[in-house]
Amino acid sequence: MRHILERTFLYPGDKICDACHVQAGDDRMMIRTLINMLVWNFVALLIVLVIY
Repeated sequence: MRHILERTFLYPGDKICDACHVQAGDDRMMIRTLINMLVWNFVALLIVLVIY
């Protein structure tokens, strides 16, 4: 179960890194972190706006 949640959470950043052909470990981690923060913060914001 943990593996599924982890893969789901990292999915947007991994797809962007794959699309940009980023292979280096540190570069990939930074890009993935940025993209994931942007995507999941946007999702959280939409949820808050829908609730309130």
